[in-house]
Amino acid sequence: DLDPQANLTLGLGVEWDQLTCALNDVLMDPDAVPLVTILQQIGDLPLYLAPGHLRMADCEVMLMPAADRAYRLRNALEALGADRRFDWVLIDCPPSLGTLTQNAIVACSHLLIPTEPKYYAFEGMRTLNRMIVQLSRALRFKVETLGVLLTLYERGTRLHKDISDEIRKMFGDKVFNTVIYKNVRLSESEYAGQPIILYDRRATGAQNYEALAEEILARATQ
Repeated sequence: DLDPQANLTLGLGVEWDQLTCALNDVLMDPDAVPLVTILQQIGDLPLYLAPGHLRMADCEVMLMPAADRAYRLRNALEALGADRRFDWVLIDCPPSLGTLTQNAIVACSHLLIPTEPKYYAFEGMRTLNRMIVQLSRALRFKVETLGVLLTLYERGTRLHKDISDEIRKMFGDKVFNTVIYKNVRLSESEYAGQPIILYDRRATGAQNYEALAEEILARATQ
């Protein structure tokens, strides 16, 4: 969880204010705090969280003088290479292109760009896409966009349909076929601090995310 808001951490039932160490500590001093030491298993799932913290925002400023500031997460992940527990690493980052997001881009092989079918989100995504291209050139690091994900989609809303159509025109087959529909059970699962797959597997939101997982696997293994 690279986002200073730590919503992913809270949504998985981990209280950031109870943590002794979090991902910000790994980025600041990876030798003193190896990534593996902060991982927390989520329930009985084969899912591990590297928790975020509000202090993550401090990394944006404190890492600026470091020559390797954009490579801290990549180096930390490489140290996990021999750990057979992990097949996939998903990185949640803030919607900006500061030091934290730079770390995510350098560390990953593919980008998944979520967006709401709203005008400001649409314009922001266009800007973000251009900036990602510029950043990858500046850092001399190639990253591929795996897909664009439409989220919080409201059925029967003309505006959402129109903007979704525009997004599909712009990004073509990069847009996932799966759409995450607005669903109260998703909000409830966040409040309960549980993944939707544990909270209510029959919910529309759970079915949407299961379909997305299958589509991601199919694309990533092509």
